[in-house]
Amino acid sequence: MRLDQDEIRAIASELAPRVAELLEARLSERPEWCMSVSEAAAWAKVEEHRIREAIKNGKLPCVRVGHAVRIRRSDLFGMR
Repeated sequence: MRLDQDEIRAIASELAPRVAELLEARLSERPEWCMSVSEAAAWAKVEEHRIREAIKNGKLPCVRVGHAVRIRRSDLFGMR
């Protein structure tokens, strides 16, 4: 089955609010310092490179655990 671009956009627009709800529910049950870069980007509705850039420039605090980066949800309010 092949979908054209309009069908893909329609499906994506229907799914986006539900995905956001599921992500918000999942994150609300987790500790404050638990968001990865990809989770933070999804929650803030920005691209991952914006999160990484903000960390690099010192505008977004984070905790590094080995190679992993963890971001506090409350620090993202300025990006949302």
